[in-house]
Amino acid sequence: MTNPLKQFCRNLTEPLRSEGKLNIPLVVIFLLINGIVLLNSRLHAPWIGYDANAHISYIKALSAFRLVSPAESQEFFSPPLPYFLPAIFYAITGKLILAAKFAQLLNVVVSILLTWFLLKSCDLLSSKPWLKIGTLAFLGILPVYYRTFAFVRGEPYIALFAVLILYFTILILVRKKFTRSNILLLGLAMGSAALSRQWGILLIPAVMLFGLGQWFVYRRFRKEIVKSVSVALLVSLLCCGWFYCILKVRYGAYTAFSGAAATNFTLSNQPPKFFFGSGIDQLFCNPVDPGFSNQFFPVFYSEVWGDYWGFFVNYGSGTNVTKFVNGYDLHPIYIAGKPLTWMNADYFRGGTYLGRVNLVSLFPTVLVLLAVMVSLFVVSRRKSTGLLRMRRKEVKVFLLLSILATLSGYFWFLIAFPSLENGCTIKATYVLQIMPSVALLVGNFLERIRNRSVIGYRLIMAGLAVVFVHNIFTMLSHYWFLGI
Repeated sequence: MTNPLKQFCRNLTEPLRSEGKLNIPLVVIFLLINGIVLLNSRLHAPWIGYDANAHISYIKALSAFRLVSPAESQEFFSPPLPYFLPAIFYAITGKLILAAKFAQLLNVVVSILLTWFLLKSCDLLSSKPWLKIGTLAFLGILPVYYRTFAFVRGEPYIALFAVLILYFTILILVRKKFTRSNILLLGLAMGSAALSRQWGILLIPAVMLFGLGQWFVYRRFRKEIVKSVSVALLVSLLCCGWFYCILKVRYGAYTAFSGAAATNFTLSNQPPKFFFGSGIDQLFCNPVDPGFSNQFFPVFYSEVWGDYWGFFVNYGSGTNVTKFVNGYDLHPIYIAGKPLTWMNADYFRGGTYLGRVNLVSLFPTVLVLLAVMVSLFVVSRRKSTGLLRMRRKEVKVFLLLSILATLSGYFWFLIAFPSLENGCTIKATYVLQIMPSVALLVGNFLERIRNRSVIGYRLIMAGLAVVFVHNIFTMLSHYWFLGI
């Protein structure tokens, strides 16, 4: 008779196995990623982050089991799911800073679940370990992942639910496992993503479009596909629809936002530099605010690989460790070039290192572009021989749809709600949900390379290791607070 505890542990570690044994490189990468997330959650000052005080105020209001108002928090338009457990913690303890720290520690659990289900998704596509190793390794070199998971905000939850949506979409629409539990869990994942932050809504059209495509391809499964997608959509609407109806009633729009909306939706809402600015003069020497004022590409690139806005690596502080000055508040100090009498000069030294980070990160960026191009080529071919190749082709279609839907919605937001002064809404954190999909595309590309050239594969993996080592300080918070 099988020992239940032993079987449970084996099931728990199954995604970390290959050929029945724990894969040591995979285990190391898994522990390293989540270990860094844990370290940052313990060290990072919870009141430092994009609109951090507004998110913490949300926790305080929700502890009274009511939605926050605009007078209490500029994040009034954000859905409540990520703040729910910290709000209960605050209601019990009465200590807001502890509740904020609890929210950071919850991000560790979210990261563990995300990476675990990402590996399970890989198992649905390949029995070999190379896809899992490449996917997890690439996710693990993204500084934006660690920075976002150190903050008190909703994007980590969306990233988790994006991976769950991927996993159950593969099970239902690719592997044709139309079970009630799979359909229900897909709907809950979609609804929970939208209830974590508005960006989560952008994942739902990807599922709908992919389901439509599968409906055209698989005639004998049309009834099951329609039923599965329809039920999942209904469940998601029941899960999150109430919140958006409240936004409509209270603020007159389902897309309520604290910033001012443009009168009309037109590309001219943004100046030419937003679309065409390259920031090449500072991109590789000093990529920090205000160097690329409202220029999309250099700001976004520097946010993926560095810390353009100065909330994680670049900072100002004094002898009192709680007296941090974040990037927004450092703008005038930076421009003047004279730190305050109590402030150290770390902010003014950090740009050189971040410039090197941007330069070194060209290598993984090119890898992403090649992975996307190869994936587009693969999905454009009419036929794929073999069931496994067909499944992997279909998953690539879904990954590309998810990325495209998210980026399209994000660009709509940037044009509909322009921030002309400095482009402060250009943040890679806002599209964190695409990073696991990008990592999976890269992992697939690396596996293809290994099947053709083991030496080439090892050289690329060695290059990624060098990037990780060089960029490690962009993955570790410099805003330490050890007072709790």
